[in-house]
Amino acid sequence: MMSFKKTMTHDQKITFMEALTFVLHFDGKKTPLQEEYLMRQAFECGLAAKDFKLVKRLKKNEDLIKRLRAIPDKKTKRFIIREMIMMAVADHELADSEMCRIYEIGTGAGLKQDKINDFFLWAAKGIEWQIEGAHMVEDD
Repeated sequence: MMSFKKTMTHDQKITFMEALTFVLHFDGKKTPLQEEYLMRQAFECGLAAKDFKLVKRLKKNEDLIKRLRAIPDKKTKRFIIREMIMMAVADHELADSEMCRIYEIGTGAGLKQDKINDFFLWAAKGIEWQIEGAHMVEDD
C-alpha cells in the first residue's frame, strides 16, 4: 500500500496524515512512539519534513469530514478510512466511541456503511490472526 500512498496528491497526503493524527488523539494522549509512526507514514507518502508541519490537528469529526469530502476519488477516501481503522485497532482495543466516530466520519465523507463494516471486519480478522499466531508460539 505504500505505492498507493505515493499516488495521492499533496493535499490528499496532508488529509491522510490529519486523519491518522485524529485517530491517535482519540484518547487525548500523544507518545513519542506515535509521533515516530506519524513521521514514518509521512516519509512513506513522500511528504518532506517541512510538509509535515502543514498537518493540522483536527479536533472535531466535522473538520475531518470536510477535508475528506474534498477528495473526489472514492478509493482514496476508502484507503484513508481503512488506515484510520487499522490505527484505531493497533492496540487490540476499540472503544465503541472510537468506532462510532470512524463510522460518522466515513459516512459523512460519502462512504457506504457496508464498506466501513467490511474494513472493521477485515481489521478484526487481522487481530484474531495475530493473537492466534502468538498462542501458537506460546503453546506446548
